[in-house]
Amino acid sequence: MPFLKNWLNRRPRLDFLVVGAEKAGTTAMFSYLKRVPGVHIPLPKELNFFDRPAWGDGTDFSPLHRWFVLAPKGAILGEATPTYLMNPSCFPRIRSYNADMRIIAILRSPIRRAFSAWNFRRVRFRDTRDFMTAVRVEIESGGDLSVARENKYRYMSAGLYAEQVRALRETFTEEQVLLIKFEDFNRDQETWVRRAARHIGAKDDFPFERTRRPNAWGYKHRLEADQFAELLPYYEADIAEVERLTGWDCSDWRQFEKSSRSATEDAATAASRGA
Repeated sequence: MPFLKNWLNRRPRLDFLVVGAEKAGTTAMFSYLKRVPGVHIPLPKELNFFDRPAWGDGTDFSPLHRWFVLAPKGAILGEATPTYLMNPSCFPRIRSYNADMRIIAILRSPIRRAFSAWNFRRVRFRDTRDFMTAVRVEIESGGDLSVARENKYRYMSAGLYAEQVRALRETFTEEQVLLIKFEDFNRDQETWVRRAARHIGAKDDFPFERTRRPNAWGYKHRLEADQFAELLPYYEADIAEVERLTGWDCSDWRQFEKSSRSATEDAATAASRGA
């Protein structure tokens, strides 16, 4: 229906995206921003519009805009798709769609992020391999997901954040990108949600209520110290580069034992398990 497609394409463009990382709190941030006055986020999370294979010529936005037809006039529009961050090739698409797009990205300890992503799929029977088998296949293949039929998930390479951060900054201005360290977000969600609201142009003086634990699963498997030690060398150089790029102290990403400062992470598993 050409008329409907043209009408949808003329709809207001999205104002912001929560782009990832996967298993780093995007579900929690999604849940919070949905409740911010003046913000409209559709019910489905992960629309995957900008990283879809069938992108075409990049002029048909109706598959995206159809989710926002009920948005009030003048609302701040956004969505959350955590796979955008691990696919930096979609950043130019986002910029061509809206050169003023606001971006929110949350980065988590890459080893714990990988383990959470595996656990999430394991409990849903999407990946029946044990954790170390899954990540070793990926590492040994150099991240080539076509090497083995079962090697279809990017557990390790998705946590190589330095290239992702550089790509964001090469595509968008510093003012457009809000980078959040997951461990900081988990300790003080209210502060970071209010900061995210300001970042996307919303007011930050709304009543705050800590979200319930979305998609929380009682995972059977736990990350072991020897597993952590084996995988840390894979990330050492990248973690150092992330520190250089962001000014963060990521020493906790190198430690298996969580410091007392991050003890609240276990008590706030909404972000770690649900996104």
